[in-house]
Amino acid sequence: MLLNNYSHICIDATCIVLNGKGATVYAISLLQALQKLNPIARFTILIRQEAVSLLKITSLNWRIYTLQLNSVHLWHFFTLPNLLKELKPDLLHILGETALPYLPVQYILAIHELPHLYRQQTKNFCNQSWYEFLSQCLTEIVLPNTCRRAVHLLAVSQSTATALIKEFQVSPEKVSVTYAAADHRFFQAATQSSSNWCKSIPQPYILIYATGDRREVPEQVVQAFGRITDLVPHTLVIAGRCPDWQKSNLMQIATELGCLDRLYFTGFVPNDDVPILYRDADIYLEMSLYEGFGLQVCEAMATGTVAIASNVASLPEVVNDGGYLVPLNDTATLADKLVTLLTNSSQAHYRSWLAQQQAAKFSWDKCASETWAVMEQVLKTIPKYQ
Repeated sequence: MLLNNYSHICIDATCIVLNGKGATVYAISLLQALQKLNPIARFTILIRQEAVSLLKITSLNWRIYTLQLNSVHLWHFFTLPNLLKELKPDLLHILGETALPYLPVQYILAIHELPHLYRQQTKNFCNQSWYEFLSQCLTEIVLPNTCRRAVHLLAVSQSTATALIKEFQVSPEKVSVTYAAADHRFFQAATQSSSNWCKSIPQPYILIYATGDRREVPEQVVQAFGRITDLVPHTLVIAGRCPDWQKSNLMQIATELGCLDRLYFTGFVPNDDVPILYRDADIYLEMSLYEGFGLQVCEAMATGTVAIASNVASLPEVVNDGGYLVPLNDTATLADKLVTLLTNSSQAHYRSWLAQQQAAKFSWDKCASETWAVMEQVLKTIPKYQ
């Protein structure tokens, strides 16, 4: 069959950005897995010019369409509709939740989180730029109608799907759950050697990320850690680009609790070192106000590191038996769970095995297969672009 006779699917991958997390990891991993699946269709991938090197295209029926974007919102509203008329795809698949105008083609939209739920939980704009604030407001206003117009929606967790149906009054029949996953390199971390960067981190350690994201509550972790420093020899390693205001808050809490010398800030973590950073930690903590999936938790568990997470949103789905869940603001319970794991080696080994088993339930191959199944079903119900 000639390629021109195949259905033409356009994939909006503008959510892929340099050094991106979340949606960037999702988009790259899904597209690579979709190529392995080799579905019978023609694909055009819309991607930022600076992000092209992040995506490897090996299939003959896939092509890259590079974009120069100054504002992703303006591009979606004023350029994308005309571009779709030029490309004439039968179906558009958007890999990140995006506020959209009326589009001339049917589209599937991936939903990682609901912005207004994120805002309601964080309630903090003090460290947000005006551009971020206006972008979030635009998305909150337009996204509900964007979701209702979509021919199908893909949520990265059941929690996100349930919220989507409830908050946006979307029919359950048009929502599918396609879980994100940890990349294979996290499962292979046990065989990887440590770099000099990783070797410089004091051992043993407990790991958290602090990047200034308003959903993070590392303050609660430091408070719990301050309760147990006389019981365990561990350092609390705080990874990521921790902004000055957040670092100052954490250092002040640690000073008041007398454990400042047991905190270690890594700064930026090189991508190749992330699996080793997780692997060498005795515990990974994810105390968050809201998560659409919980990718970092899944990645940590894939390396065999036990996770302790807040009992909110999607985190119970991801953690399950692979770790512990604790209520937010309950630093006493968090401290107890830390001591239980750090002082009981048999329990820690058993939980480590459970963590990897739980993480293995999520895979990009499965996500790609389920995503293609939705695409294929949608293509059967919509006319080809004329």
